[in-house]
Amino acid sequence: MKKPIKFSAILIFFISGLLVTLGFTMIFAAFWFTRSFNSAVGLDSVIFTLFSDMHGVDSGLVNSYLLEGLLPTVMCSAAVISILIALPRILSVTKLKKYQISQKLHKTIALVLAATLMLSLFVFSANHIGLFEYLAARQDSTKIFDEHYVNPADVEIEFPEEKRNLIYIYLESMENTFMDEENGGAISENLIPELTELAKNNLNFSQSEGIGGAQTTTGSTWTIAAMVTQTSGVPLCLPDDIWENGLNYYSQVLPGLNTLTNILQENGYYQTLMVGSDASFGGRREFFSQHGIDKIYDLFTAREELLPEQDYYDDFWGYEDFFLFRYAQQKLTEISKQEKPFAFTMLTVDTHHPEGHPCQYCKLRSTEGLSEEEAKQLQFEDVLSCSSRQVSRFVQWIQEQDFYENTTVIITGDHYSMNNDYFNAKVPEEYVRRVYNCFLNTPISPKQEKNREFTTLDMLPTTLASMGCKIEGDRLGLGTNLFSDQKTLCELISFEYLKTELNKVSPFYEKTFLYGTRKTKGS
Repeated sequence: MKKPIKFSAILIFFISGLLVTLGFTMIFAAFWFTRSFNSAVGLDSVIFTLFSDMHGVDSGLVNSYLLEGLLPTVMCSAAVISILIALPRILSVTKLKKYQISQKLHKTIALVLAATLMLSLFVFSANHIGLFEYLAARQDSTKIFDEHYVNPADVEIEFPEEKRNLIYIYLESMENTFMDEENGGAISENLIPELTELAKNNLNFSQSEGIGGAQTTTGSTWTIAAMVTQTSGVPLCLPDDIWENGLNYYSQVLPGLNTLTNILQENGYYQTLMVGSDASFGGRREFFSQHGIDKIYDLFTAREELLPEQDYYDDFWGYEDFFLFRYAQQKLTEISKQEKPFAFTMLTVDTHHPEGHPCQYCKLRSTEGLSEEEAKQLQFEDVLSCSSRQVSRFVQWIQEQDFYENTTVIITGDHYSMNNDYFNAKVPEEYVRRVYNCFLNTPISPKQEKNREFTTLDMLPTTLASMGCKIEGDRLGLGTNLFSDQKTLCELISFEYLKTELNKVSPFYEKTFLYGTRKTKGS
């Protein structure tokens, strides 16, 4: 007769199972993270997303984690838990039969082995993703904002007598990397020739004599962070309390921050935001609606207004850029008829990782004979090329419109691409990646367009200058007007030092931006 299993044994094995499962969850999540995201993205982007409202998250990433993270976790956990439970039986039928153990010892061994495994996997996982370095940096504080932040409310910003319209196009994950080596990229074949020509034939700020771009700092490497950075000259930094770093935790989102959209609102602009996905994801809707945007167009408004008869949303978390540009043309035609000057901001979606979303107009090459990974890389390249063509056609349409004469157009990547597998396979490790930029129809010329070191923090004052605004001191936020001869923070204190300081906690940031009140002119 077998002895009945006591409740204490059930409890011990349950706890052991939880420990084993937790350990494998951490290690496979760490492996998935480093495969899916490159080191340029930063751990703060993942922490922010995990503790934010996940509504509207990319279904491709979810599926990727289920396959590469959750599935191996379940399989390995089940195997190890089965071994722990069956340990006495395993000993009895092997050459180790002389090492028979009592039920009490069995429970102890199972718990100790499970705890040891979990702790070992945690240490390995944390080291693998750089958690210890991240936490160490968070123990230090920085004075970078105290010493260098310039509040737009404290300086004179003079708009031209006839205010210019602004069209600001964020291209999802668009880098100079995707150009060929001759044009400053890292790929043998230019994947974005149309965007390359736009940069060549118009204004492109660069770190070299050729086509170049901006680097991104901590707090600027995912979409909402990139948009906060480029509109305010301030990165999206996480509060000291890790459990409150999602924007959905706040009824007011960065209420103390003065942004481009706040400045334009105070100067009589009608402002709209258009995105190809759910605008609520990551706190985008809350941030922009609380900082001067009058109207937001996204996946749901497109369903109602643009293509109510279409039903292609089931396998994609957004709608294709082809329809996004069509929607933008429709709305720009309407908006441009208003008496107010307008600012139209839009964000594309097709080039989002893991391998981009091909639309019906992508020229997809055959993947016959390729491995699954090679096929994904090829698709990603085809989507990038399709995006380049579509952006070029959209710009041509803008240039044909009556409102173009008095409109500045800015095209910029939002942040580095997160397609780690692609970069590991295609891009040399020593290549310095940069975010794409192109300015069209600016009323002034820069004093030094080339051989500048800069980041996306510099976009706020540079955008205003590109609209013909004169900025007292040529600095806003942590950014510098690239049309001026003022040095950027990168050029003053170095990019590496700036990035290191922004990894640290800033009491000034939390007090002023997270929990403060926005300062206005004269207040």
